[in-house]
Amino acid sequence: MAPASESPIPGLIRSADQAARNRDYSTCAQLLEKVVAIDPHYKNAWNYLGWTYNALGQYDKAESALRKAILVDPKDPRAYNNLGQALANQKKYDEAIAQYLKQIELNPKDPWASANLGRVYLLMKQYDKAIATLQTAATISPDDASVMFNLGRAYAKANEAEKAVQALEKSAQMQPVPFRWNAVAYEMAVDKLDLPQAEKYSQSAIAATVLQMRDASLEHLTKEDAYMASRIASYWDTWGWIRFQEGNLPAAEKYVKCAWMIHSFSVDADHLGQIYEKQRRTADAIRMYEMALAADSSATETRERLTNLAGADAGIDTMIENGHGLLKEARTIAVKNSHQVEGFAEFWILLSPGPVVRGVKFISGDQELAPFAKDLESISYPNTFPEATELRLLRRARLACTHSSQDCGLQMISSQIVPTEEVTVTAPSVAGYVGRIQIGGNVQGARIRNKVQPVYPDAARQARIEGVVRLHAIIGKDGAIMQLEFISGHPLLVQAALDAVRQWVYEPTLLDGRPVEVDTVIDVFFQLNGRN
Repeated sequence: MAPASESPIPGLIRSADQAARNRDYSTCAQLLEKVVAIDPHYKNAWNYLGWTYNALGQYDKAESALRKAILVDPKDPRAYNNLGQALANQKKYDEAIAQYLKQIELNPKDPWASANLGRVYLLMKQYDKAIATLQTAATISPDDASVMFNLGRAYAKANEAEKAVQALEKSAQMQPVPFRWNAVAYEMAVDKLDLPQAEKYSQSAIAATVLQMRDASLEHLTKEDAYMASRIASYWDTWGWIRFQEGNLPAAEKYVKCAWMIHSFSVDADHLGQIYEKQRRTADAIRMYEMALAADSSATETRERLTNLAGADAGIDTMIENGHGLLKEARTIAVKNSHQVEGFAEFWILLSPGPVVRGVKFISGDQELAPFAKDLESISYPNTFPEATELRLLRRARLACTHSSQDCGLQMISSQIVPTEEVTVTAPSVAGYVGRIQIGGNVQGARIRNKVQPVYPDAARQARIEGVVRLHAIIGKDGAIMQLEFISGHPLLVQAALDAVRQWVYEPTLLDGRPVEVDTVIDVFFQLNGRN
């Protein structure tokens, strides 16, 4: 190991801190992986890496890193709580509880462990334990709105309605922002607690968010713009569910259906199924439950509803398989392959009520598909606006074209999983000759000479996994791939993407007539054909 004065670790940690502040957790994880490779015993490194994996939703990797953190330092002041989070997110609740209790044993006033323990007791429907633990958490962190909110939920589930309303309203007062108003409104709707007050919170959340969405522009996109579609969809679902509990089924359907079309949450499909059941639209309800379970097979209450409607002998697992195809069909719009090309590309699409297309922008993918931006301005989109209030809804869509079909498929990506890296990426200006240039997004202006398509992994195909693998690449002066690193994407797709891109060859990129290396990001698309 290099002497401490020459160690690269402090610089790597500073860079990781900056990446974490920017919520760039993929970069943060890559930097911390380098730290533990250099010094596996570096203080807090494994815990920091595990926390970052938790932020990325890579809970199995988080669990492994955090167990190593505890081996390195059994008295680590945060690792047990973070390990509890990794386990809880894998639904290993009993194991998570054990870790939270160890954290509390180390530090009885830990500001997170009691709160997280209470939340897990709530998930396990151990409401008395949840209430007692969350009351303790509230004394440790009296200004934590999340603790008070979960305490309200626990009271509600324990049929202590008055205490539930008081705690929920207190959480809204402690954190008067749209997402908290919406969370409180939704909980009140689910447990039928003071529905008039739930209406007020829900409308406040919607109004504040709509105001933020009125000026979105493709010329000046921000990460906030990309997040807004998911937020407003959640808020519309809440409003729809309040109307459902009040018995106003037409209004409930209108809002919940729009929410589901935007972010395709299992809970939205389940809500819509329940609305259809109340309307005696049995076939429509079954269809929604199939899609809800395709989106989340662990939704046990939805499975029970589907079984009750279809019958125990209906072959529920087969129906869920059918739901995968229905889900994809529901998100896909046919677009004439007017350019007679083949490949994949992603676009930003800005919509307003009508729906009216306010603009389309090519993001990444095969450059041959970039001209479709004009085509996508004139096609018909499903109406995802429950009201005429002016706002701009930013959607991301993936276009897939083949020579064997006269139509391309435009798949509207669930706002739940929309990546946001591109909205802030700009290509730096280059003055004079340099040995390497950096380009945001995919290689813009470079022509690919040899593009090898990835082989779809069998395991991913069987699990119906689709998506984009993002890679960081250095392209040599001769157009060959010099260096390739994984940034993001589903683990089952990553190796196939790496194997394919390593074989790609570009035309040399010239600057002032001289070949240069190119530092860029490459997206590799994986999409299953039809309903297979």
